[in-house]
Amino acid sequence: MLKNPGKELRRLLREDRILMAPGFYDGISARVVEQAGFAAGYLTGAGVAGSHLGEPDIGLTNGSDVADVAGRIAVKSNIPFIADCDTGYGNELNVIRTLWDLERAGAAAVQFEDQSAPKRCGHLRGKSCIPAEEFIRKIKAACREKIYKDTVVVARTDARAVYDLDEALRRGEMYLNAGADVLFIEAPQTLDEVRKITETFKGVPLLTNQVIGGKTPRLSAKEAEEIGYKIIIYPDVLPYCASVVFRRAMDKIMETGESWDAVEDAHDSRDLFLTMGMQEWRDKENMQ
Repeated sequence: MLKNPGKELRRLLREDRILMAPGFYDGISARVVEQAGFAAGYLTGAGVAGSHLGEPDIGLTNGSDVADVAGRIAVKSNIPFIADCDTGYGNELNVIRTLWDLERAGAAAVQFEDQSAPKRCGHLRGKSCIPAEEFIRKIKAACREKIYKDTVVVARTDARAVYDLDEALRRGEMYLNAGADVLFIEAPQTLDEVRKITETFKGVPLLTNQVIGGKTPRLSAKEAEEIGYKIIIYPDVLPYCASVVFRRAMDKIMETGESWDAVEDAHDSRDLFLTMGMQEWRDKENMQ
């Protein structure tokens, strides 16, 4: 467990390279991300909704759901992570409560967005945004009430989809002025729009996401870095993989009644225990 995850995240943001953060949502996915060598993770709201509630990303989770998952992951994690806190689950007072819960749970950063409730995935239609001034109060409250000075506040705007890019840029400037550390302008639709974002906010830590089939143009980490982004998240890959691979395995067993080849290339399911840290527990046991 990291002693000061916010400080570690800020250190990573000072490095001369883009920070890649895959979306995890439970103990298995968090272990896999860390063991693959990623320096940071992203606690994906869609993943929490799917794994914790068995529901889609349409605003059905709450702060306690996210904090519960964050706390379980942080205990075993040696990398910092950004927590997707949706709208903050209410007004600025609810944002403060959410912030405190996630800080105590071990998140390095909290991400809030300017959608109206109930929110939905940034790449779905039918979204709406609250007035910018209302969201500014949320950002100011989060920055003012942090328990730990190093906790990073990420401001996300969905104004591109609701209004246009100019409104998203206008809001982004306002949110930075309110104290946000990182800016996330969700779902630009062309490379020209992507470049306009990074040209407008040169020197600002910018976050972009890559969603399978999403509205944002496809960018590799290298391409995103060259354009001017500091963080690239992959929020949907692991939960999507889980749903697809789980279903394929179950379909195979339903068809054949056999499990030993339900997962391609699998040879011994006890490998799961090694991924989950079995050797660490054996080492602890031998220290007694």
